[in-house]
Amino acid sequence: MRTLLGILGAIMQSVSGILDVAIGLVFIYLLLSLVCSAMTEAVENSFNHLRGKKLCEGLYELFGGNANQDQALEMVKDFYNNPLVYGLYKGDIQLQTAAGKQKLRLPQNLPSYISPRTFALAFTSQLMAGNALDTAALAEQIKASPILPEPLKHSLLIMVSSAGNDIHQALGNIEHWYSAMGERVSGWYKQHAQRVAFVVALAIAVAGNVDSIMIAKSLMMSSELRSQMVVAAGQYAQIDPTAPGRAAALCQSANSSLEQCYQLQMRQLTELSRMGLPIGWQNQDDPRLWPKDGWAWLEKGLGILMTVIAVSLGAPFWFDVLNKFMNFRSSLKPKAELDVAAQGSQDLAKQPHQQNAGVG
Repeated sequence: MRTLLGILGAIMQSVSGILDVAIGLVFIYLLLSLVCSAMTEAVENSFNHLRGKKLCEGLYELFGGNANQDQALEMVKDFYNNPLVYGLYKGDIQLQTAAGKQKLRLPQNLPSYISPRTFALAFTSQLMAGNALDTAALAEQIKASPILPEPLKHSLLIMVSSAGNDIHQALGNIEHWYSAMGERVSGWYKQHAQRVAFVVALAIAVAGNVDSIMIAKSLMMSSELRSQMVVAAGQYAQIDPTAPGRAAALCQSANSSLEQCYQLQMRQLTELSRMGLPIGWQNQDDPRLWPKDGWAWLEKGLGILMTVIAVSLGAPFWFDVLNKFMNFRSSLKPKAELDVAAQGSQDLAKQPHQQNAGVG
């Protein structure tokens, strides 16, 4: 029985050690993801408010840009100059001609979001040109419009005619039409943001020499480093997911500045490096940081690539994973302690019998 309990205890210790290594890696990924998010947002902000430009491109396609470019550009310009939309940005949208082709000159701060209701009211007022709005008049204006391409006229007439005499239903149909375009724009922007995040994650992992394979090896070899990492990770995992503190910890609250978020996570990473975590390029004599042969460099490259892929998944993902691992660890540790206690109790229970056997 003692042998079986000993085997179970060794298994529990092994599982606990592997779990601590996983927690350490997840914690590193969480910190790097926060840094990556802050830097990605800074990059996006420096590229002329790409969200607003993507929305403008979506409106251009919505207005039939693929069928008639000049008419679609004119409609986009008129839409953004509508009083309901004009107040959402600064500057002017101008239609210019270059090399025989028309193009829009856009301001730097186009709105990144226009609500479906605002779009429907602005678009219909653009079509009605100041006339009273009802379904019959709207349908007549759509048919008579010289600027709407025929496929767009057909689509709009279906939306209006299906509403009967209910103008609110007609506006609702136009809102749904616009919302479908908004989902496509969100998909475009998400793909772009993912590419930018991957490039930023690659820069962070290479500049910081964050090798997942070497970090895992170091955590496996040092129980002290594992314990320090688990303690540091536990401070993040103890944040109430429903409290505002979580948003602040993940640099997602309204009051979080990108620079403060970056500095906060970099201080934490610097402290982990002082604990002995193999990150950075400073110590050229440390073979964990500077490999001595080609195969070791190949392994380091693979480890850095693993870090890049992990960081690209984002901070909220790793925060949730960290919470799950910490909860599992808290349920595992008491069980291991109970097994040790049970083994000790049985050893004590056997001692009187052994003593009696010796006396006999």
